[in-house]
Order: sequence, then structure tokens, then C-alpha cells
Amino acid sequence: MIRLIRGLALLLCLCLLFALAGCGGTATETEDTQTDMTESAAVSSDTAEDAQAVANDAASAAANAAAEAEAPEDTVGAETVGDADGVTATVVPTVSIAVTDGSYSYEDGTELLTVTMVSISVSVEGKPEVEESINADLQALLSQTGTANSELKAQVDADYEASVEEGWDWYAYESQLTAEVVRCDSQVLSIRFSGYSYSGGAHGYSFSCGRSYDVQSGSRLSLAFLSASGADFPTYALERVAELCGTEAYSELVFDMDTVQESLSDVVSDEQFLLTTEGVVFLADPYVIGPYASGIIEFTLPYDELEGVVKADYLPV
Repeated sequence: MIRLIRGLALLLCLCLLFALAGCGGTATETEDTQTDMTESAAVSSDTAEDAQAVANDAASAAANAAAEAEAPEDTVGAETVGDADGVTATVVPTVSIAVTDGSYSYEDGTELLTVTMVSISVSVEGKPEVEESINADLQALLSQTGTANSELKAQVDADYEASVEEGWDWYAYESQLTAEVVRCDSQVLSIRFSGYSYSGGAHGYSFSCGRSYDVQSGSRLSLAFLSASGADFPTYALERVAELCGTEAYSELVFDMDTVQESLSDVVSDEQFLLTTEGVVFLADPYVIGPYASGIIEFTLPYDELEGVVKADYLPV
């Protein structure tokens, strides 16, 4: 019996020992698991910090890109445009010329008058005040032609009736005006007007005039204004044109020099000059310094001989 009791006690102790051994192993595994979780959490924390840093860098880059997109480029104006080299392009006027033909007949169907009229419109991008100034001056000139045509129309009826009563041969009257741009750049706009008028007699009459403008200001140019500092361009031009009249090239086109000298100021005038691409040109209408057969006589003073005489602003670049 005693041996039985001792055996059962020994068995109970062994079971208790095995149980304690099992509990110790579980605790150790738990501690290991907790250590692994702690390390994993540390790794996860580092990964999260790295991800946040990447996100912050991306956000910063996006913000910089947006700021650059909103930053203005080189300002583009109506007058000049900046290019990659910093060179600016200047504005050149746009000139539109339209020609209109018309006629006027008597009640019996006889053609009494033919008219050729011209209209001009100038535009300068970004410079409305320049446009207005140039167009106003051109319109003032063209309105003079319109007035002359109205007066001619009022006269032609009476002249035709007189020709019928007295048995004259009737030839229709004519009034023509055309325009041509002879220079157009960022400095100067120059337009030549050519006309023809017939109101009876042996032949008609040709005439011409010029208009030149400063493209930057819109002002009409005069000979005096063209003078360089310390120079007198009108006097210089008068002397040079007189010299040309005395050359062989003009000897058969002009009257004698005494007659030429008396009327030369009508040629070297603000109404009769042009700024072309070659030089300053003066226009002499028939009968001014030469006979009708000579037509319109032209005198050109090349730009290469005008340096220091004419302002550099108006010499071609």
C-alpha cells in the first residue's frame, strides 16, 4: 500500500514537472513573438517615414512645377516681340489702297466725265494714335480731290451744252488719281500720288505729289524736319537739284537756268518730295521747270550722299 502511495506521488510530481516545463516554453515563445512584433513595428515605422519623405518630395516638385507654369514669359507687346536672342521685331505699317472708277453722262446719254478715285487705309499694330494721324492727313488730301471732282461735275453740263450749241466736237472730261507706296518700313511710310485731269483743250494735265510720314509718331515729314543737327536740308536740296538741272542728263528736259531758278522752290517743297528706298526724290510737274513734253521730271538725291545732312532716323537701316 505504502509503495502504491509512493508511486502515485511520484507520478504526480512528474506530471507537475512536465506541466511547468510546458508553461515555460510558452512564455519564451510569447516573449520571442513580442520581440518579433516590436522589430516589425520598428521596420514599419521606418518604411512609413521613408514613404512620407518620398511623398513630401513629390508634393514639393509638383508645387515648383505649378509655380513655373504660372510664371509669365517674356512680355509680348503690340509694338515689339522678344525672341530667344533678345532681339526685338519692329512694326511695319499695313497700307490698303482701293481704286474706284465711275462716270457721269448727260440726259441724252453722252458721257461727260470719267473719274478714277483712290482710297487709302493705313494700320499700325499697337499704335492707334499713329494710324489716326496718318489716315487723317491722307483723308484731308483725298477730300481736296473729291471737291475738285464735284466742281468739275458742276461745270461739265454747261460746257457740253455750249459745245452742242456752237458745234464743237465733244471729248469727255477726265479726272484720275492713283497712289503708290514707294517706301514702307519701321521708320518711314512714303506714298506717291499721280493724277491726270482733262477739262477741254488740246490735252490734259498730269500732276504728282508726295506724302511721307514718321511711322513712330504718325507726323507728316517736312524737308526742314528731315535736317540733321546743324544741317539745312532744304537749302542743300535746292542747290543739288539746281546742279542736276545744269547737267547733260536734264538739259533737254528743263527750261533755261534763269527760268528754272525762278520756279525751283516749287519743286523742292514739302508737297513734292518722296522718301523712296533709294533716296529723297523731288517731283517737277509739267510747265513748272520744263515743257509739257518732258512730263513729270524726277530728281533723286541718293541716301549715301545725305549722311550728316538728313537725320539718321530716316535713312534706311
